[in-house]
Amino acid sequence: MDVFVTGGTGTIGAQVVRQLVRDGASVIALARSEASAAKLRSLGASAYPGDLRAPEGWVSRAASCDALIHAGATFSSDMGRTDRQCMLALKQAARHRHQPLKVIYTGGIWLFPAVGGGRKITEKTSFSPLPAFRFMSETIRMLSNGTDLNLAVVHPALACSRETGPIADMTQALKAGRPFETRATPDTVWPLVETGDLAELYLLALRQPRFRLSLIAASISGISVGHLASHISARHGRPLEIVTAPAADDVDPDSDWTAGYALSQAIDTSHTHRITGWQPDHSAVEDLVVALSR
Repeated sequence: MDVFVTGGTGTIGAQVVRQLVRDGASVIALARSEASAAKLRSLGASAYPGDLRAPEGWVSRAASCDALIHAGATFSSDMGRTDRQCMLALKQAARHRHQPLKVIYTGGIWLFPAVGGGRKITEKTSFSPLPAFRFMSETIRMLSNGTDLNLAVVHPALACSRETGPIADMTQALKAGRPFETRATPDTVWPLVETGDLAELYLLALRQPRFRLSLIAASISGISVGHLASHISARHGRPLEIVTAPAADDVDPDSDWTAGYALSQAIDTSHTHRITGWQPDHSAVEDLVVALSR
């Protein structure tokens, strides 16, 4: 299988590229710089020069592949506009294919509302996105229209690796002897997923023939911030203080990427497991903390 990947050097995308290469796929990944190209080649992928902001330079190549995995984002003020433009250009480029292009689009848990009272988010829960991620729900609707694309949307929980994500951030704060500052309170519930487990779900989604598939990815369905901190504290033998930091007074809600950490969310992943057979390796908090909080 030939797979085109955007965001192939990012936290999620790099793991997806590794898994694809390990699985025997031929991977072509978008590279905005020579440094990115070098990293992609070190992962076993081919680098295709281009930029999300200039989709006319790469969507034809992407549409000629068997599948595209979209894990890229600018995380700047033009993130929504860039995302819509490149996905619209991809859809137009795929119009003349003999078979629909398989597209895996990366959504996110912050497209869904906060929940409480023991309730859990499922794929049937209506979107209620944060302002900064409202564009994603609009892009998903656009990609879902028509039959040019065989769309699967993966909604990752808070992605965790040794370098990035809540566990790495908490561990770094503890080792530096400072409190962990977050938009959450100790009672806020976070769903978590390890990036290698998440990448495995992308591969399983590639093999699914169903159109308009939606999959929520969480190996830990929900844990309170305070409870997570206690696990990390026990791991290192030192207490970790949680400090709730409000949004800055001058922050624009449309670019407030960190507001999602204040959402209390728990996830029901039974649909994802049933459809794909996904079995994450890090499905216990202890396993995740031991693996990542080095």
